[in-house]
Amino acid sequence: MMNGMKKIALATALLAGGIMAQPAAPAQTPAQAPTQAQGTSRPNLTPEQVTTLQRDMNTALHYKLAATVVPRLTSALKSIQAAHIQPPGRLGMSLEEQIDMVGKVPGLEPILKTNGFTPREFVMSLTCVGLTGSLMNVPPGQASSTIPTPDAANVAILKSNPQQLQDLIAVLRAEHQPDAQ
Repeated sequence: MMNGMKKIALATALLAGGIMAQPAAPAQTPAQAPTQAQGTSRPNLTPEQVTTLQRDMNTALHYKLAATVVPRLTSALKSIQAAHIQPPGRLGMSLEEQIDMVGKVPGLEPILKTNGFTPREFVMSLTCVGLTGSLMNVPPGQASSTIPTPDAANVAILKSNPQQLQDLIAVLRAEHQPDAQ
């Protein structure tokens, strides 16, 4: 249907390894995220962008999620889609660039506010949920020093209501499916 908000909503998740779009295959996703080395479908990132991505992933992974974050993200994304808001986006953006861009999208701030988010909280929450959702299912034998450990409280929030997490994933997939590019 639309390609718009997923450039914000999915950009953080996709840059972090495509985690929300494919939660069933977490063992491969986290290992690919830090280096972008296998980026067959992603453009090459500069060493500075990779360093920023790694720093931002660590920052987002340890962002403290609110207990009600998942249904609020789902509601916000549905409202954004319904409003046909299509902000620009590009791969390789830092979290700060994404937050800045979200803050400048006409019509987006009232939707975020209605769902209890500032632009910063929205981007950080979405990124944290994506990273945590991916990394919380890494089998113990596949964990390594290159795969970060998600915050235990955030894992508990996501595991406390699996249906809410599946609802969020469904919204992200529905937005991503029609993408003709």
